[in-house]
Amino acid sequence: MKHRNSSMMILTLAFLCIIAFGNFVSGQKVTTKEAHQKSKTTDHVYWLITANVKDGELKNLKQINAEMVKNTEDNEPDTLTYDWSISDDGKKCYFFEHYANSKAVMVHTKTFGEKFANRLLGMIEIESFQVFGNPDEEVRNSLSPLGAKFHSSIGGFSR
Repeated sequence: MKHRNSSMMILTLAFLCIIAFGNFVSGQKVTTKEAHQKSKTTDHVYWLITANVKDGELKNLKQINAEMVKNTEDNEPDTLTYDWSISDDGKKCYFFEHYANSKAVMVHTKTFGEKFANRLLGMIEIESFQVFGNPDEEVRNSLSPLGAKFHSSIGGFSR
């Protein structure tokens, strides 16, 4: 037991040193509390949407993807992963999106609704919308009309 506690302490110190070194190189200052909060995943929300691409819309889908990726990357710092994939035959699109918390989801869905929803939803038909993590009630209410199914996290980690 004593050896296990020492190992955990060494791992924790190594983790904090890695974060401190990374922030030293980038010129940022981070406290131990901030480092712990950055490693916390209990608030994360992520999803996988499977959609059928409507006939003749693949080119338009690729174009709106470029717009949405740029907009999201430039304006949504708490969007952790934003990736769309296309099946080999170009008939299915898979949207994998990962957010730091429910607030980040709401920022994204607001922008999506204002700038992109009408165009994108005219190009695809959602087959499956699986949401994971621990979204709050506001997110659940926002995503439910799109057919989202929710799956609560019972534990894990994200690197």
